[in-house]
Amino acid sequence: LVTTAYTAITTGTEASLIAAGGSGVFLDLIQIVAANTSDGTVSLDFRDATAGGIVFSVQCPASATTGFVPAVPYPQNVANLPWTVDMNDVSNTTVNVSALFIKNV
Repeated sequence: LVTTAYTAITTGTEASLIAAGGSGVFLDLIQIVAANTSDGTVSLDFRDATAGGIVFSVQCPASATTGFVPAVPYPQNVANLPWTVDMNDVSNTTVNVSALFIKNV
């Protein structure tokens, strides 16, 4: 089952990208797209658990859209946890992040 996610981040505070999938459900990542509306490059850090370790990072150039599409679904390490995204704390910045996940039980 494929599911979508979206969030807009504006500060250097970790934000939820998608809620936990439920008991025994892994949310395996298949695509990330990020649109940076600011005039500065930002680094986005993705985690597969709130306050967890960084799983991967994506650089998003100023006033541009960038993406990440792994060759195979990127597996979530532990079931029933959310994915989150964070960026460096840049003033007057909004990054819109959308994603596709596969629910894996």
